Amino acid sequence: MTEKKPPEEKAVPSKEYYEKVRIKSREALLKTIPSILLYVITAVLVTLFGRLVFLPIAGGIYWYEYPLPEILNFIILVTLLALVARILVDVRRAVDAIAGIAACEIGAPYDVSPEEVGHYKTAFRGIVYVIVVSLAFLLFAEHLTNISPGLSAVALIAIVVWAIYQIWSAVRAVSKEINRYASEWAKKVR
Repeated sequence: MTEKKPPEEKAVPSKEYYEKVRIKSREALLKTIPSILLYVITAVLVTLFGRLVFLPIAGGIYWYEYPLPEILNFIILVTLLALVARILVDVRRAVDAIAGIAACEIGAPYDVSPEEVGHYKTAFRGIVYVIVVSLAFLLFAEHLTNISPGLSAVALIAIVVWAIYQIWSAVRAVSKEINRYASEWAKKVR
């Protein structure tokens, strides 16, 4: 016969853990925000100059029998992809920092564990990524359509499927925390 073991209690992180998470999160946030702004401004300027200056100038010009506007659209698209990739790296760092701060501030009375910080990060990251990628698609859509209308449609379908998955993951992460807070609250009410 096996003996029943008492339920294991979670080890509560020390106050130093919370302070360390807060400090690291604030430092990361202060490093990433200027970088994000710089790359967003660069992406917007590349888009504006491409659409309003370079593409109208290139209309009707061919380079070795290739229409120059299609070549310029491709160059602008590749540039925007590189900029958005860099933005996403910094957004991930910023979201992780915000999630760390939120986990410590919101969950302080409940002794937030590293697992819970991970849940907050997953939720924040998923929602912010959907917003950022949707905005990035607005930058890409016209250039993709100018290269091939089907390319724009395929990209949008892929983004919608990916966004649904991200939203589902974010809701699952938050639901775990809501269930935990509800069960702790129910124990206090008894």
